[in-house]
Amino acid sequence: MRVRRVGVLELLSSRRLRSPSERAAAAMFIRQTASIGPQAVSAWCRRAGHDVHYAVWDGTGEPHRRLPRDLDVVFIACHSPASHLAYALARLFRRRGAATVIGGPHATSFPGDCLRFFDTAVGRCDEALTLRILEDPDGSRGALDCGAMTTAFPTVAERLPEIRRSAFLWGRPHPATVIPLLASTGCPYTCDFCIDWDRDYLPLSDDALEEELSWIAGNWPGVKIGFHDPNFGVRFDPVMAALERQAPGPANRYLMQCSLAVLNRERMGRLRETGCYYIAPS
Repeated sequence: MRVRRVGVLELLSSRRLRSPSERAAAAMFIRQTASIGPQAVSAWCRRAGHDVHYAVWDGTGEPHRRLPRDLDVVFIACHSPASHLAYALARLFRRRGAATVIGGPHATSFPGDCLRFFDTAVGRCDEALTLRILEDPDGSRGALDCGAMTTAFPTVAERLPEIRRSAFLWGRPHPATVIPLLASTGCPYTCDFCIDWDRDYLPLSDDALEEELSWIAGNWPGVKIGFHDPNFGVRFDPVMAALERQAPGPANRYLMQCSLAVLNRERMGRLRETGCYYIAPS
């Protein structure tokens, strides 16, 4: 396969932030919302030997300046509020000769609209689909989907270059740093108002979760973990057991989101004991 220059950009804001307080919030907090999907795409491209440039845009500076000019393929991820900006960037990068690919929640919900501006719109994605796009960008136009959810994500160690660029300052974690992690993908419920309603629930292996937790604790003790599961703790006992098997006294506190059906008095106690400090009921 030809070695390509690849850009991966995630839009974390829908507008430019101008006030000093907003810019400070962007550096400390908005960047902590970076998603695992774009980081995985970047790591998969790097694993295949491509020249990869990953960046996030937090509302400060010019988003197109976060990536080099001479790229072969540009992947952009965003939520719908930032779609207008993604469309403008797609026009810009296409004029520079790059093939343009959009992924993330907006592409999943509105692939047809995305294709007015992007060459390719991706729903579910895995490593094989990513490399297929890189191998033949012209032949990979249109709406693409790998057909199934994947649990074969790059580890935190493999995503560390991306995490340094998004969640760290000057290459080091700070008090607000959150390392993104998954214990599962999809959701067993079928609430059709949710973007994950048709995504099969797939847990990552308990051994893989333990290895990730141990690696983070050994390398970045005290840094918070953000579980990006659409519904954390559906397999509550195995996930809690993996957390409880870490060294006494949680080395890394964590935040997560889950449905109210997961929570009860007993489970709240186990969440507290394993270091959970924030729950987003959904």
